[in-house]
Amino acid sequence: MNKQTLATLIDRYLDGTATDAEKRLLDAYYNSMQQQPAPVPDAEEDEAMRVQMLAKVFENAGIAPLKTTPVRRLWVRRAAAAAAVILLSGAAWWMLQPEKPQLATRVKQLPAPQPARDVATLTLANGQVVVLGDSAGTLPPSQGGALLAAGGDALTYNDEGAASGEPVYNTLKTPAGGKFRLTLSDGTKVWLNAASSIRYPARFTENERKVTVSGEAYFEVKASEAQPFVVSVNDKAAIRVLGTAFNISAYTTDPRIVATLVSGKVQFSAGGNPVILRPSQQAVAGNDGNVTIHDADLEAATAWKDGYFRFRGTDIKTIMRQLERWYDIETEYQGDIQHLFVADIPRDAQLEDILKLLEMTNRVHFMVNGKRVTVKP
Repeated sequence: MNKQTLATLIDRYLDGTATDAEKRLLDAYYNSMQQQPAPVPDAEEDEAMRVQMLAKVFENAGIAPLKTTPVRRLWVRRAAAAAAVILLSGAAWWMLQPEKPQLATRVKQLPAPQPARDVATLTLANGQVVVLGDSAGTLPPSQGGALLAAGGDALTYNDEGAASGEPVYNTLKTPAGGKFRLTLSDGTKVWLNAASSIRYPARFTENERKVTVSGEAYFEVKASEAQPFVVSVNDKAAIRVLGTAFNISAYTTDPRIVATLVSGKVQFSAGGNPVILRPSQQAVAGNDGNVTIHDADLEAATAWKDGYFRFRGTDIKTIMRQLERWYDIETEYQGDIQHLFVADIPRDAQLEDILKLLEMTNRVHFMVNGKRVTVKP
């Protein structure tokens, strides 16, 4: 079977349009590849075979073929040029079903690390720390002229409008394995990702509404021409807005700061280099302070807020950094893995299922011991 025929049959299989005869032909080809020694296939045939193997898993599990997406179709047809990319979106859907056949796995677990939950700590102006979320502590009724209210996964400040002098600052922080939402006194909404923090005045009393962020946060800023909204990022960058929605990713463990504009208009500056962002643009600042602007994948940039991991040609170390923060785990590496991955995975998935999913590519292997994950080629 030549490569073009194989790719076409696989495409038809994943589309759900393959005939019974075509399915039998794929089975026969798979069996012959398994039974007969053969030279190492080139990149295109190797990747095509991996897709066919995945299709066979679906068939043996009695699961109807998934509808192909443009990403999958493009990947199959350009396998030679993109051999480093493995498409996992369909596999993610299958792996995360409540009932599925058991796969042989090399993942070992003690207690299983759990997905991030709604938990945070609030540090008040007097230094008092209040735990929010699962085991909420006692929250004071007000701070700096703003009423406080907490419930479930959110903390809200309501501006009473009373006169106030110097601003009173609070800090909301999520641990690794935590997430939380915040509504500031002006009505601005903030989603705080795992292992992140935001410092802000309980009530905005100055000419600027200034907050400080570390980690990752998504903002929906309440418009106010009289009080521009300014986000200081790790003392390395700043975003100035009037009213807009944007995402900022600035973990100290990441080599860059990334600001993604969803709507409105912002000025992003790092190292004294201000740039103007328009919707669907992304500013990236390296450690040297240089800023570049790219077209943004908005779904990928904000997927965490909507409850997904969205990987698009993502290397394993970037993936593991996200998993470390979300599941509160530690990672060590043995060997070099150059592979890139593409996947959409719900954030409430168990870590074990995500690691099994990545292992299905046959490019990476995991050993889990409590909170420690070892990654090997």
